[in-house]
Amino acid sequence: METAGVTEELKACDPMRWVGLMNTLKAQAEEIIQDELIYK
Repeated sequence: METAGVTEELKACDPMRWVGLMNTLKAQAEEIIQDELIYK
């Protein structure tokens, strides 16, 4: 997650941006799981 810029420092300095990045990462992970495990 640090490669995506999601760090504890960002969480402390800009929590709204941190939440947005976490939501994006979660959505990407769910999409990969659906594509590779459910729809194959």
